[in-house]
Amino acid sequence: MRGATPSANAMRNAAGKARGARLPAKVGQGLVIGADTFLWFRGRVIGKPRDLHHARRMFRALGGRSHWVYTGLCVRDVATGREWRAYERSKVFFKPLDEATIERLCRRMRPLDKAGGYALQEDRGELIARIEGSVSNVIGLPLELLRRQLRVVKKSSKIC
Repeated sequence: MRGATPSANAMRNAAGKARGARLPAKVGQGLVIGADTFLWFRGRVIGKPRDLHHARRMFRALGGRSHWVYTGLCVRDVATGREWRAYERSKVFFKPLDEATIERLCRRMRPLDKAGGYALQEDRGELIARIEGSVSNVIGLPLELLRRQLRVVKKSSKIC
């Protein structure tokens, strides 16, 4: 949504995924967890690259710089529709990237299905110099945040 903060966008997207989960008709209770991850770089959302040319352009822009990884999280009670939303953000610092490294990354990482074209778990020391914040957030599901949110849900409902 234009004008919304990255955190608000991340939580809204996660809630949409939680609400859109296809559940068997017989499931009348329980929790659904929705999550959405994207990069925030130079005041813009960076999602998945459209093609390999776009992935290479992303790597060139991100190389030697930092960006934020945002993940929105929504825990939804199936029976009541009640939602608990939160987000995590982590700062990622890329190493400078030359053209040979960018080509290797594009061949090895299959960048088209990943926000920003990369996956931390596939980095072999070529891409990321350091991370400030949650590492699991950069992978795509901030486990520490999920744990905290499930505690909040447990305290405020009879589900868990």
